[in-house]
Amino acid sequence: MKSEVALPLPPSPVMTTQPPAEELEGGLNVGQLLRTLRRKWWVILGIALATTAAAGAKVITDKPTYVSNLEILVRPLSAETEVISSIPETLTGATPAASGSPLDQDLLAILISPSLLEPVVADMRTRYPEICSGTGADGALIEATTEQCYRIIRQSLQVDALGKDSDIIQVIASSPEPDRALALLNAVSDAYLAYSLSSKQSDIRRGVKFVDQKLPDLRKKVDTLQGQLQKIRLDNNIIDPDSRGSDLASQVSAFSKEQKELQVELEQLRNVYQNLQQSEPGEGNASSALSQNPRYQTLLNSLLELDAQIAEASTLYLDSSPDMQVLREQRQNLQSLLSQQGSQSEQEIASQIRELEARERAIQDTIQNLNAGIDDLSGISRNYTDIQRELTVATENLTQFLAKREALEIDSAQREIPWEVVTPPTEPRPQLASLPQNLLLGGILGTLMGIGVALLLDKSGGVIYSDEEIRRLTRLPVLGRIPRQDFSEMELAQESMAESLQYVGATIRSEQNGRDSAPSFNGVEHTSLAYGNNPFSEAFRSLYTNLRLINATHPTRSVAVGSVMPGEGKSTVALHLAQAAAAMGQRVLLVDADLRNPQIHKYLGISNEKGLTNLFSGESNPALIQKFLPEPNLYVIAAGSAPFDPARLFSSRSMKRFTEKVRKTFDLVIYDTPPLLGQSDAYIVANHADGLLLVTQPGKIKQSLLDRAMEQLQIADINVLGLVTRE
Repeated sequence: MKSEVALPLPPSPVMTTQPPAEELEGGLNVGQLLRTLRRKWWVILGIALATTAAAGAKVITDKPTYVSNLEILVRPLSAETEVISSIPETLTGATPAASGSPLDQDLLAILISPSLLEPVVADMRTRYPEICSGTGADGALIEATTEQCYRIIRQSLQVDALGKDSDIIQVIASSPEPDRALALLNAVSDAYLAYSLSSKQSDIRRGVKFVDQKLPDLRKKVDTLQGQLQKIRLDNNIIDPDSRGSDLASQVSAFSKEQKELQVELEQLRNVYQNLQQSEPGEGNASSALSQNPRYQTLLNSLLELDAQIAEASTLYLDSSPDMQVLREQRQNLQSLLSQQGSQSEQEIASQIRELEARERAIQDTIQNLNAGIDDLSGISRNYTDIQRELTVATENLTQFLAKREALEIDSAQREIPWEVVTPPTEPRPQLASLPQNLLLGGILGTLMGIGVALLLDKSGGVIYSDEEIRRLTRLPVLGRIPRQDFSEMELAQESMAESLQYVGATIRSEQNGRDSAPSFNGVEHTSLAYGNNPFSEAFRSLYTNLRLINATHPTRSVAVGSVMPGEGKSTVALHLAQAAAAMGQRVLLVDADLRNPQIHKYLGISNEKGLTNLFSGESNPALIQKFLPEPNLYVIAAGSAPFDPARLFSSRSMKRFTEKVRKTFDLVIYDTPPLLGQSDAYIVANHADGLLLVTQPGKIKQSLLDRAMEQLQIADINVLGLVTRE
């Protein structure tokens, strides 16, 4: 076929959808898990039945086991143990558990250790030699080693705390023979009591040894601290810095008080002295200043009396009379004496002021010296207090160590067993396994094992079983889900031939009746292939609708239909998609591009003598494009019989011109391509189309193959329109 040069196709964007957030984030997919368990139900059921049967058989065939128990109080509160537990942890070098504290796992591990059970193993081996011996292939007696015998006896013992916060241990012994279980518990009881006594004695010896090691250091430390205190006392001539400091503080307080009183007195004298300097003899302020001077007061009184006499005589005598002259001379003499007495008092007060100032300076110097002594004493007191505190602690430790050593020596001479048997070994009682309980446990265990095996088998197979998983792995939209439809190639061919003959007969009858209308089937006018209203047909109608709505701007005009591997139904999807599009009024061309294994002609019952390969071999016979009856809008090009290399043919320019031509001629061109893996034909054909429609069948396709195919599609830059899944 010849064709004009076509315009380039507009690019069709790749449509991808993001999976739900929970699929991207991962996590447990409950639905997928349930589907896996439903597929592998026979594995789960088989393993569950097997384990249940094994559990039941074990209960029936097992011999009864005799059980006896023993209870021991491991920390009795006696006066002796209180003395031992009161030893500081520095004495023994370990941290002793407080009385009444719950048992620790270390003690329980020690109680079942080989060294502690060694006398038990020796005793049981002597009394019951058959415990640690067996019979060889030749019937000879084989003696087990001590380690093997310990393991055998260890398996017969169960040692645990009686309660969460209990100091009582419970020992349970089990044996096929009742007397053997009782003998085992008696031996264990003796071994545990002996261990408690030896452990106590060992702790005491370690304590004494530790005390003896520490006593010289403690004595040396006490002597050193006492020497430091003695040196401080001698160097500073003190006995107790605190007492000396209190004395100095009291002295400072007394001198400060005396200094304040002296300052008050000195201020008063200075005021008196200033008044004396500013006053004249005989003035009132001077008399107040000299009120404490009796001589001055006597002279002052005489002067006053003389003034009275002068005043009295002035009334009798003239001022120039001898009597008045005598009186005035006496008055001048008295004033002179008063002046002399005032000067003498002033000198006395100045002398007192100087004396008081000297005393004040002496007191100030004394206070400063005392304060300096207090400052020096503060550092000495701090050092003295630190040494005294260390000496007190060291002395207390030394006293305590000496007391503990004496107590330990007393304890070491005693032989009281620290632990106490609360409940002696009980009478052995048979213990039979519960058949219903074992069956239930066997069924539960078998079910869990079966689920694990089923999941492991499902995971190791690598098969994808759900549309959701395929969509999650490919991140492509599912454009169609095709339900199961059972029919064979022969049935398809016969159905197509019958419909074609029916259509031809109806056409002839229509022409004979002179009608130009389209023929009808069973009285119903038919213009296209009658598509039944069933889920299978509706699935392809929905697929075509989704295909048209992928890109409304650039409608899909050509599509390649492919699958990862053969047998997934790509040819069936291509055929029925073409029929659905044609039935919806579209001119559709179906091209069988699977040249290596063509199937379209078998499904439609048409000839494969002429087809696509013949078209490229130079034949231009219009019969190469066959019209499919009774669908007038559906045209088919078979694969053809001409020998051609498919990859070379699809890569040729003729193929490009062909695809461009049919794309312009038909509304929709569908290419049935070979499988994606193992050959490149599908990638080349898909490159000529607007995109690829990937057909997958959950439950058949493997994840590894799907991943490879998606990787190849990405490398080839193929536009994958979406997925079509088949049940």
